[in-house]
Amino acid sequence: MKHFLLICSLFFIFSTTTYARNIITTKGNMPSGTPHVVLIGASYLKGWTLDKIDCLPVVNKGVSGETSTQVLERFEVDALTTQPKAVIIWGHINDFSNAPKEKEQQTRKTAIENLKNMIDGAKQQGVIPIVATEITLGVPPGIKSQIMHFLGKIRGKRSHQQYISSNVLAVNEWVRSYAKDQGISVIEIEKLMTNEEGNRKAGYFKEDLSHITEQAYRDLQAYALPLLHDELINKHGLCN
Repeated sequence: MKHFLLICSLFFIFSTTTYARNIITTKGNMPSGTPHVVLIGASYLKGWTLDKIDCLPVVNKGVSGETSTQVLERFEVDALTTQPKAVIIWGHINDFSNAPKEKEQQTRKTAIENLKNMIDGAKQQGVIPIVATEITLGVPPGIKSQIMHFLGKIRGKRSHQQYISSNVLAVNEWVRSYAKDQGISVIEIEKLMTNEEGNRKAGYFKEDLSHITEQAYRDLQAYALPLLHDELINKHGLCN
Protein backbone atom coordinates (compact mmCIF):
# COMPACT_ATOMS: atom_id res chain seq x y z
CA MET A 1 0.00 0.00 0.00
CA LYS A 2 2.83 2.41 0.88
CA HIS A 3 4.50 1.70 -2.46
CA PHE A 4 1.24 2.32 -4.29
CA LEU A 5 0.76 5.69 -2.55
CA LEU A 6 4.35 6.64 -3.30
CA ILE A 7 3.91 5.84 -7.01
CA CYS A 8 0.66 7.84 -7.12
CA SER A 9 2.35 10.82 -5.46
CA LEU A 10 5.27 10.76 -7.88
CA PHE A 11 2.89 10.52 -10.85
CA PHE A 12 0.91 13.50 -9.56
CA ILE A 13 4.07 15.62 -9.10
CA PHE A 14 5.34 14.70 -12.56
CA SER A 15 2.00 15.46 -14.21
CA THR A 16 1.66 18.80 -12.41
CA THR A 17 5.21 19.82 -13.31
CA THR A 18 4.74 18.87 -16.95
CA TYR A 19 1.46 20.76 -17.10
CA ALA A 20 3.04 23.86 -15.56
CA ARG A 21 5.96 23.66 -17.97
CA ASN A 22 3.56 23.49 -20.91
CA ILE A 23 1.75 26.58 -19.65
CA ILE A 24 5.03 28.47 -19.41
CA THR A 25 6.30 27.48 -22.84
CA THR A 26 3.05 28.28 -24.62
CA LYS A 27 2.40 31.58 -22.85
CA GLY A 28 1.98 34.38 -25.37
CA ASN A 29 1.52 32.02 -28.32
CA MET A 30 -1.39 31.98 -30.72
CA PRO A 31 -3.13 28.82 -31.94
CA SER A 32 -1.50 27.75 -35.19
CA GLY A 33 -3.24 29.23 -38.20
CA THR A 34 -4.81 32.14 -36.32
CA PRO A 35 -3.97 35.38 -38.19
CA HIS A 36 -1.46 37.32 -36.08
CA VAL A 37 1.88 39.14 -36.10
CA VAL A 38 5.00 38.17 -34.13
CA LEU A 39 7.54 40.65 -32.75
CA ILE A 40 10.95 39.11 -32.11
CA GLY A 41 14.14 40.60 -30.71
CA ALA A 42 15.73 41.67 -27.42
CA SER A 43 14.84 44.06 -24.57
CA TYR A 44 14.04 47.13 -26.67
CA LEU A 45 11.43 45.15 -28.56
CA LYS A 46 10.23 43.42 -25.39
CA GLY A 47 9.27 46.81 -23.96
CA TRP A 48 7.16 47.74 -26.96
CA THR A 49 3.52 47.27 -25.97
CA LEU A 50 2.13 46.84 -29.47
CA ASP A 51 -0.93 44.66 -28.95
CA LYS A 52 -2.82 44.87 -32.22
CA ILE A 53 -2.50 46.04 -35.83
CA ASP A 54 -6.05 46.55 -37.06
CA CYS A 55 -7.61 43.05 -36.88
CA LEU A 56 -4.28 41.31 -36.22
CA PRO A 57 -3.25 40.52 -32.64
CA VAL A 58 0.46 40.89 -31.91
CA VAL A 59 2.56 38.36 -29.98
CA ASN A 60 5.72 39.79 -28.39
CA LYS A 61 8.69 37.40 -28.31
CA GLY A 62 11.33 39.80 -27.02
CA VAL A 63 13.95 38.43 -24.60
CA SER A 64 16.12 40.85 -22.63
CA GLY A 65 19.86 40.79 -23.27
CA GLU A 66 19.84 38.60 -26.34
CA THR A 67 22.14 38.99 -29.31
CA SER A 68 20.95 38.43 -32.87
CA THR A 69 22.57 34.99 -32.73
CA GLN A 70 20.36 34.02 -29.79
CA VAL A 71 17.29 35.45 -31.49
CA LEU A 72 18.09 33.44 -34.63
CA GLU A 73 18.48 30.25 -32.58
CA ARG A 74 14.85 30.49 -31.43
CA PHE A 75 13.46 32.12 -34.56
CA GLU A 76 11.89 28.99 -36.00
CA VAL A 77 10.12 28.06 -32.76
CA ASP A 78 9.17 31.51 -31.50
CA ALA A 79 8.44 33.30 -34.77
CA LEU A 80 7.35 30.75 -37.35
CA THR A 81 5.76 27.66 -35.80
CA THR A 82 2.42 29.37 -35.14
CA GLN A 83 2.24 30.41 -38.81
CA PRO A 84 1.90 34.18 -38.34
CA LYS A 85 1.02 36.47 -41.20
CA ALA A 86 4.05 38.67 -40.52
CA VAL A 87 7.10 38.89 -38.29
CA ILE A 88 8.78 42.11 -37.15
CA ILE A 89 12.51 41.69 -36.46
CA TRP A 90 14.28 44.26 -34.28
CA GLY A 91 17.60 44.12 -32.52
CA HIS A 92 21.36 43.83 -32.99
CA ILE A 93 22.80 46.30 -30.47
CA ASN A 94 23.61 43.56 -27.94
CA ASP A 95 25.89 41.89 -30.47
CA PHE A 96 28.36 44.74 -29.96
CA SER A 97 27.69 45.25 -26.25
CA ASN A 98 28.57 41.60 -25.59
CA ALA A 99 31.56 41.17 -27.93
CA PRO A 100 35.16 42.42 -27.53
CA LYS A 101 36.15 45.39 -29.68
CA GLU A 102 38.99 43.47 -31.32
CA LYS A 103 36.35 41.23 -32.96
CA GLU A 104 34.38 44.19 -34.28
CA GLN A 105 34.40 43.22 -37.97
CA GLN A 106 33.43 39.61 -37.29
CA THR A 107 30.68 40.72 -34.91
CA ARG A 108 29.27 43.05 -37.54
CA LYS A 109 29.42 40.30 -40.18
CA THR A 110 27.66 37.84 -37.87
CA ALA A 111 24.88 40.33 -37.04
CA ILE A 112 24.24 40.88 -40.76
CA GLU A 113 24.20 37.14 -41.48
CA ASN A 114 21.77 36.54 -38.62
CA LEU A 115 19.36 39.22 -39.79
CA LYS A 116 19.56 37.94 -43.36
CA ASN A 117 18.82 34.38 -42.23
CA MET A 118 15.75 35.52 -40.29
CA ILE A 119 14.42 37.60 -43.18
CA ASP A 120 15.02 34.80 -45.68
CA GLY A 121 13.62 32.17 -43.33
CA ALA A 122 10.39 34.09 -42.91
CA LYS A 123 9.97 34.54 -46.67
CA GLN A 124 10.56 30.83 -47.27
CA GLN A 125 7.71 30.03 -44.87
CA GLY A 126 5.36 32.48 -46.57
CA VAL A 127 5.56 34.93 -43.64
CA ILE A 128 5.90 38.65 -44.38
CA PRO A 129 9.16 39.92 -42.85
CA ILE A 130 9.40 43.50 -41.61
CA VAL A 131 12.75 44.63 -40.22
CA ALA A 132 13.52 47.54 -37.93
CA THR A 133 16.67 49.64 -37.87
CA GLU A 134 18.35 49.75 -34.46
CA ILE A 135 18.87 52.83 -32.31
CA THR A 136 22.16 54.18 -31.02
CA LEU A 137 23.09 54.79 -27.39
CA GLY A 138 22.54 58.07 -25.59
CA VAL A 139 25.29 60.49 -24.61
CA PRO A 140 25.50 61.51 -20.92
CA PRO A 141 24.04 64.99 -20.37
CA GLY A 142 26.24 67.85 -19.20
CA ILE A 143 28.98 70.05 -20.60
CA LYS A 144 31.82 67.87 -19.27
CA SER A 145 30.51 64.81 -21.08
CA GLN A 146 30.07 66.78 -24.29
CA ILE A 147 33.63 68.12 -24.12
CA MET A 148 35.08 64.64 -23.52
CA HIS A 149 33.00 63.29 -26.39
CA PHE A 150 34.26 66.07 -28.69
CA LEU A 151 37.93 65.65 -27.69
CA GLY A 152 37.72 61.92 -28.27
CA LYS A 153 36.48 62.49 -31.81
CA ILE A 154 39.35 64.92 -32.49
CA ARG A 155 41.91 62.40 -31.22
CA GLY A 156 40.38 59.65 -33.30
CA LYS A 157 39.52 57.64 -30.22
CA ARG A 158 36.13 56.05 -29.80
CA SER A 159 34.37 55.79 -26.50
CA HIS A 160 32.34 52.70 -25.69
CA GLN A 161 29.25 54.61 -26.74
CA GLN A 162 30.81 55.55 -30.08
CA TYR A 163 31.97 51.98 -30.70
CA ILE A 164 28.46 50.62 -30.14
CA SER A 165 26.66 53.34 -32.06
CA SER A 166 28.96 53.35 -35.11
CA ASN A 167 28.45 49.61 -35.56
CA VAL A 168 24.69 49.91 -35.06
CA LEU A 169 24.59 52.53 -37.82
CA ALA A 170 26.70 50.36 -40.14
CA VAL A 171 24.40 47.37 -39.77
CA ASN A 172 21.40 49.64 -40.25
CA GLU A 173 22.79 50.66 -43.63
CA TRP A 174 22.90 47.01 -44.62
CA VAL A 175 19.33 46.54 -43.37
CA ARG A 176 18.08 49.34 -45.63
CA SER A 177 19.95 48.03 -48.64
CA TYR A 178 18.85 44.42 -48.23
CA ALA A 179 15.26 45.39 -47.50
CA LYS A 180 15.18 47.45 -50.69
CA ASP A 181 16.58 44.55 -52.72
CA GLN A 182 14.02 42.16 -51.22
CA GLY A 183 11.08 44.54 -51.45
CA ILE A 184 10.31 44.44 -47.73
CA SER A 185 9.35 47.26 -45.38
CA VAL A 186 11.65 48.87 -42.82
CA ILE A 187 10.59 50.49 -39.55
CA GLU A 188 13.06 53.37 -39.36
CA ILE A 189 13.56 53.49 -35.60
CA GLU A 190 17.05 54.90 -36.09
CA LYS A 191 15.79 57.93 -38.01
CA LEU A 192 13.00 58.46 -35.49
CA MET A 193 15.20 58.36 -32.39
CA THR A 194 18.71 59.35 -33.54
CA ASN A 195 20.02 62.91 -33.92
CA GLU A 196 22.36 64.35 -36.57
CA GLU A 197 25.44 63.42 -34.52
CA GLY A 198 24.43 59.75 -34.54
CA ASN A 199 23.41 59.67 -30.87
CA ARG A 200 20.07 58.86 -29.28
CA LYS A 201 17.86 61.93 -29.00
CA ALA A 202 17.46 63.53 -25.57
CA GLY A 203 14.39 62.24 -23.79
CA TYR A 204 14.57 58.86 -25.52
CA PHE A 205 17.05 57.13 -23.20
CA LYS A 206 17.05 56.33 -19.49
CA GLU A 207 19.88 56.88 -16.99
CA ASP A 208 21.76 53.82 -18.27
CA LEU A 209 21.95 55.59 -21.68
CA SER A 210 20.50 52.49 -23.29
CA HIS A 211 16.96 51.58 -22.36
CA ILE A 212 14.05 53.39 -23.95
CA THR A 213 11.78 55.90 -22.20
CA GLU A 214 8.00 55.78 -22.22
CA GLN A 215 7.97 58.89 -24.42
CA ALA A 216 10.14 57.12 -26.98
CA TYR A 217 7.77 54.15 -27.06
CA ARG A 218 4.78 56.47 -27.47
CA ASP A 219 6.47 58.20 -30.39
CA LEU A 220 7.42 54.83 -31.88
CA GLN A 221 3.81 53.67 -31.65
CA ALA A 222 2.54 56.82 -33.36
CA TYR A 223 5.12 56.43 -36.13
CA ALA A 224 4.96 52.68 -36.67
CA LEU A 225 1.24 51.94 -36.58
CA PRO A 226 0.36 53.83 -39.81
CA LEU A 227 3.34 52.21 -41.56
CA LEU A 228 2.33 48.72 -40.41
CA HIS A 229 -1.30 49.34 -41.31
CA ASP A 230 -0.27 50.38 -44.80
CA GLU A 231 2.04 47.38 -45.24
CA LEU A 232 -0.17 44.65 -43.78
CA ILE A 233 -3.71 45.90 -44.30
CA ASN A 234 -3.61 48.14 -47.36
CA LYS A 235 -0.84 46.38 -49.32
CA HIS A 236 -1.44 42.75 -48.37
CA GLY A 237 -5.13 42.94 -47.43
CA LEU A 238 -4.74 40.81 -44.33
CA CYS A 239 -7.92 42.05 -42.65
CA ASN A 240 -10.16 41.91 -45.74
